[in-house]
Amino acid sequence: MSRRELFVLTRRGLLAWLVLSGLVLYFGEWLAKGLFPLLKAVMISMAPNLSPGLKMVKSAQSQLDYSIELSAWVLRPVYLNASHFIPPSNVLKSSAHLLHSFVPLVIEGSILLVWPVQHWRQRLVLIGLGLLTAVLVVMATLPAQLLGKLEISFQDIAESGINPRQVPWFVDWMVFCEMGGRWLLAIAAAWLCITLQRAILRA
Repeated sequence: MSRRELFVLTRRGLLAWLVLSGLVLYFGEWLAKGLFPLLKAVMISMAPNLSPGLKMVKSAQSQLDYSIELSAWVLRPVYLNASHFIPPSNVLKSSAHLLHSFVPLVIEGSILLVWPVQHWRQRLVLIGLGLLTAVLVVMATLPAQLLGKLEISFQDIAESGINPRQVPWFVDWMVFCEMGGRWLLAIAAAWLCITLQRAILRA
């Protein structure tokens, strides 16, 4: 690849990033609300002792800056250690910044929009696969982020007593995602879309 081709590809990538970031900024609230049923289903499977509720919270500084707030109703006692547990009927809360949560969509979409293709059909297949896998990436990261923030806040209490509970698996997954794992998932999803697109159009 020549220097000029690399420059053009980089410029197209930055443009795609800016366009997708703008779309997420303006339509992110609508997109997040559309995903609420799926997000709740995933969280129920991860933490069956909790009944999750989700809502959008607007920032006081900006009309376009939102957070996703989780309100989790405790259905059954949540064990922390031999002396402490969270009783039923308590409501636990955490939140995640909307734009931060949707960064994988922007990364994956930017890659798929600038990936070189020969026919418009290839681009359409890439975009269709990208939409599907982007939803899967959000389902794999956002529920763990919201639930993980709840669990981390209780872990210090759990470890201060006798027979502390084990750290829930999704806390480690949340830490991985926050340390750059969500970026890697977005890149892996884009690579999967490209591979599937080639296989579909070759068949």
